[in-house]
Amino acid sequence: MGFLDKAKAAAGKVAEEAKKGTAQVQDKVEHAQTRKKADGLAEQLGYLIVKERSTGEPAGAEADRLVEEIQALEAKLAGASDAGAGDDTPE
Repeated sequence: MGFLDKAKAAAGKVAEEAKKGTAQVQDKVEHAQTRKKADGLAEQLGYLIVKERSTGEPAGAEADRLVEEIQALEAKLAGASDAGAGDDTPE
């Protein structure tokens, strides 16, 4: 194997690693965006519950919708962490 072949092989390996790194960063960004959305919905749910307790106005369907959305996002995050993206579930 000549010098040029070794250089080509090394360049190919570097390109492969760069693609892998880019995919990992993209996964982490998507995970963070999903977590942020779930946190925002949880905050809305919290305010809705405070309003319900303060005014007596039932949260009803809006609370159910928020809970369903949060559960869907948490399931998505759990699936991503099973695939190796890490777990940022609050305790």
